[in-house]
Amino acid sequence: MDIKKIKNIKIGYRNYNLQINDKVWNTQTESLGQFLYKEGIISLSSEEDAISQANTLMHEILHGIVYQWGLAEELGDKEEHIVNTLTNGLMTVFVDNPWLISFLKSKVQEELKK
Repeated sequence: MDIKKIKNIKIGYRNYNLQINDKVWNTQTESLGQFLYKEGIISLSSEEDAISQANTLMHEILHGIVYQWGLAEELGDKEEHIVNTLTNGLMTVFVDNPWLISFLKSKVQEELKK
């Protein structure tokens, strides 16, 4: 699937514009993605390889979940560490168990058919 063809991603009640850019966001921290709550944007860098870009998208989605469900204040300055840890853990599980995403997708499709 070509991520450049995807225009939006829905998190909670809100649609976020998904943008692919040809740059790194912050060269000091080497940030390759960005979640902008107020602007309703998730941006990714096109400079990443496939698994890294998937990891970055998952990372930014988790930031979206944090904001959409009101956890940002509660997490405070721990948010980035927690989001990064959960993202890397989930992506490791997906890479180590390639059947899992297809299984989850099939279960969601079963639910949507009801």
